[in-house]
Amino acid sequence: MAKSSSRKLFLFGKYSLALLLPKKWLQELGVKGGEYVGLEYDRRRRRIVIRFDATNPNSRPTKTTAKSKSSEESDWQPIPQL
Repeated sequence: MAKSSSRKLFLFGKYSLALLLPKKWLQELGVKGGEYVGLEYDRRRRRIVIRFDATNPNSRPTKTTAKSKSSEESDWQPIPQL
């Protein structure tokens, strides 16, 4: 059976919300602090997938195009003060 938990997002800077993941879960996956994770945003299915086997994103090229990049940038807005 899958483990589940409910977490609250909190404001992190001006443009981001943060989510803390249970340390025990990350230890079971073999993830350590300072490691890179891969994120995949699926707007159609309304989900974010986290991959813990990602390498340093600066060492490989990205697959974004100029058109999709500009539409994503327009989504970034400061988060109102809570």
